[in-house]
Amino acid sequence: MKSEFVKNELHTPIKVSGIYTLHYFKYGRNFRFKTEEHDFYELVFIDSGTAKILNDNTTITLNQGEAFLHSPNVPHTIYTDDIFANSAIITFESRSRALKKIVAKILSFNEYEKSLLNKIISEAKNNYTDKLNDVHLKKMSKKESAPFGGEQIIKNSIELLLVSLIRNLQSSKLSSEEINLNANSDQIVKNIRNILSDKLDNAENINLDEISFRLGFSKSYLKSQFKKKTGFSIIQYFINMKIDKAKKLLSQQKYTVSEIADTLGFGSVYYFSRIFKLHTDMSPTEYINSIKADNVL
Repeated sequence: MKSEFVKNELHTPIKVSGIYTLHYFKYGRNFRFKTEEHDFYELVFIDSGTAKILNDNTTITLNQGEAFLHSPNVPHTIYTDDIFANSAIITFESRSRALKKIVAKILSFNEYEKSLLNKIISEAKNNYTDKLNDVHLKKMSKKESAPFGGEQIIKNSIELLLVSLIRNLQSSKLSSEEINLNANSDQIVKNIRNILSDKLDNAENINLDEISFRLGFSKSYLKSQFKKKTGFSIIQYFINMKIDKAKKLLSQQKYTVSEIADTLGFGSVYYFSRIFKLHTDMSPTEYINSIKADNVL
C-alpha cells in the first residue's frame, strides 16, 4: 500500500560551508591588530568592555553585547583605547545571500544568541587543539579525541546564530499594534534589569519578593515574562551579570579574588571560584593568567 505521507523539502536560507578560525581574545589597553582582508566572513562580538573596529574606512565603536559582521574582501581591524575588552571572533565561509541583511551593521545579541556563541566557543575548546587567543592562527587542528559530532554542532550553532540575528532585524518591522502589545513586557524586563544592576552595584543578592513588591506584579508573572523575553530565569540572569562583572574586575588586575568575591556578594571565595569555573571553564586565577596584556602589531 502506498504511503499517504508527503515529504516536506527543507528550506535552508543560511548555510555555513566551513569555518576558518574560532577565537576568544582578552585585549589589554591600547591593543591593536594589523589591518587585514580575506575572502570569507568575520563576525566580531564584544563580550565585555569596549573596542573599536575599522571596516573599510569607517570606524565603529562596539560595546559589551554588540557585534559586527565584516563582508568578505573588506579591509578591517580591531583595537582598544585606554580600556580592556574581551571578544569572540568567528571566521566562516557562506554563499547565503541572506547574510547581506546583517553585514556592516551593529548587531545587539540577545541572551539566546549569547548562549549559542558560548556553545560554539565551548565546542571549539573540545574539538581543536589550538589556543583560542592565538592571533596568528591560520588553520585549526582537530583533536584526535574530539567528541562525536562536535563540528556539526559548531556549524549548526553558527547557522542558528545567523538566522536569529536576521530574524531580529526583521522583527524591528513589527506593526504598531504588536509593538504596543510588547511594550509592557519590555518595560517590566527593563525594570527588573535596573533592579538587578542596583543590587549588583551594592553587593546585594536578589529577593524576588522585593522585586514583586516594587513592581506591583506577582512573582510568577514577573518570572514568566522575564524568561520569555531573555531566555533566562531572573536568578540565572543575575548570576550571569555577576560573572560578567567578575571578568571585568579580574581583567583590571586591581583586586584579589577574595575582594571580588566579596564585592559581588558571593558567600565565600570558594563558592565564587566554583560558579566562575562553571560559567567560563576556568578558575579566576586561570582567567587572570590567560589575559592578553601585550600589544600585538
